[in-house]
Amino acid sequence: MEEKVIRKSFHILCLGILLVVFAEATHIPAYPKMLEHFQLGAGYSVYMQLGFALGLTGFQPLMGWLSDSFGQKIVILIGAVLLAIGSLFIALAPSFWVLVFGLFLKGFSGAAVIPAGVAFVGKYFPKEQQGKMMGIYGFYTVLGGIAGPIVSGIFVDRFGWNAIFFLCSILGVISILLFAFGVPYAKGVKSASFDFLGVLFVFLLLGGLLTVPTFINHYGVDSWMWAPALAVSVVSFLLLLVVEKKHKKPLLDIHYAKTRTFWVPSVIAVIMYMSFSSVMYVLTFFVQSVQGKPSTIVGLLQFPLFLTMALANIISGRLMAKCTARRLIGVSIGLLIVGVGMLSIARIDTSFLYLFIAMSFIGTAIGTVGPVVKSVIVSKAAPSRLGVISFTYITIENVASRVGASFALVTFALFTAGGNAAGALSSTAILLTVYTAVSFLFLLLLPKKHPDQSTALPEETETIPL
Repeated sequence: MEEKVIRKSFHILCLGILLVVFAEATHIPAYPKMLEHFQLGAGYSVYMQLGFALGLTGFQPLMGWLSDSFGQKIVILIGAVLLAIGSLFIALAPSFWVLVFGLFLKGFSGAAVIPAGVAFVGKYFPKEQQGKMMGIYGFYTVLGGIAGPIVSGIFVDRFGWNAIFFLCSILGVISILLFAFGVPYAKGVKSASFDFLGVLFVFLLLGGLLTVPTFINHYGVDSWMWAPALAVSVVSFLLLLVVEKKHKKPLLDIHYAKTRTFWVPSVIAVIMYMSFSSVMYVLTFFVQSVQGKPSTIVGLLQFPLFLTMALANIISGRLMAKCTARRLIGVSIGLLIVGVGMLSIARIDTSFLYLFIAMSFIGTAIGTVGPVVKSVIVSKAAPSRLGVISFTYITIENVASRVGASFALVTFALFTAGGNAAGALSSTAILLTVYTAVSFLFLLLLPKKHPDQSTALPEETETIPL
């Protein structure tokens, strides 16, 4: 394709992704009202989060494999259809478990659509432009994240919690039209065999991992009922490594995952996104359930978070040509520690302005690190495996966010049950501040120079034994 056509298609793709991200971000302010509608306690939010997380993460590697094998357009169209259907299931749910299934379909739609921008940039743009385009892609996704909670909060307060999901269904239809007529079809390279065992073990791995906080919430930490779920995750992971090494066209690219180009930035991203997601979910319940403020306030607190993320994505993407990955990621870690640390001294009477500033630091940190990590990860990927590699990374990122959110919800529920709901936010924030600081240890393992700046150094491709 000509450069003009590539850029036009990229922006149309990103616009559709923006609508999907908007829809993915709408359920957070609605959680308390949804539980209230079904007369359930805060602990049941873990099941809602589990359904959404399984859809968002459990099938993401499969979507990457399908994208490489049959073309990206087919996959994103499937995702847009699932968004329209899943949102209707939520809005019309006659029971709580039907609502959970709708959240699963809604999460699945994100798994099919959101990583497509990373694969598109890696496939169609030269390396010297990838950092900038990753920043633009991140800007689109964050804009959706800005609007989603704000609009959702307004809809929940004025029209009821299910009104926002009717809107999401309409946006799913619009996304179908954008992808069908605005994104070109690029033929994939069909694999001779389908990696069924890879799909199975990935689902068991992620399902077991995401189920752990659900069992902790239901039975308590001391019961050890969560241990079997953790054991399923560990065994599935080990079996997955064996299967993927033998498969000619594996669902996950184990060889590339062992390179420092992939695993080092992935570990840093896991730590940062877990902290980010944990704070976001705990703050939602803190503001509504502890401070007694309406859903609109939750949406407004999401505004500085996603606005600063959007701006930081653009700035970070442009700075990559001048600054090293180490420096940019180091700055982002420091900003995240400041933001989360501010929440560690939050109290029931903490002002909106104080929370606003803390969320701005956190948003700037996540917005800065996003384009850097993504561009480093795809910098050495083979063009024929970009779908698998980009979807694999986004899976890791989403798992980190979902696990962080699930444990945060469990923590809040436990503090509430123990009569210390007011201190849930500050206690969780203290733990997260220490946890986030650990990511500084991995900075020294990052490439000294960004791939856009110079030829990769030999040590950048060193692998770790599995």
